[in-house]
Amino acid sequence: MSDNRSSVFCDLLFKMIRRHGWGNPITIKGLTDLALDDSQQGIGQQLAEDLVARPYIKEVQQGQYVVPNDPDSQAQIAFVLRENCGYSELRLEATLSRFEQAGGFDAYEQDEVLDGLSWP
Repeated sequence: MSDNRSSVFCDLLFKMIRRHGWGNPITIKGLTDLALDDSQQGIGQQLAEDLVARPYIKEVQQGQYVVPNDPDSQAQIAFVLRENCGYSELRLEATLSRFEQAGGFDAYEQDEVLDGLSWP
């Protein structure tokens, strides 16, 4: 995947976790509008469709998506963002509360968490 596509995917995923919560589902269009500049909307739409198909994103209503409120799903997101996007452990643990409450990066084995997950 090109650096631009990776960067856009990272921006979408991080924006999603910054506004996560069961009371805040978001559409693909809403996510791309919130996370990306106009010039990135075309590629953003494609990547957002890929993002919401990931096991660590849940559809709660037709076309409405959230970050699951469980530590294992949040661990997958945290490791993806740390390993592929360069986000710091501190920032991720502060953003993903259930993951942090479960012990954060110290409580999970990276290879086990990332097993079976593809990078966009």
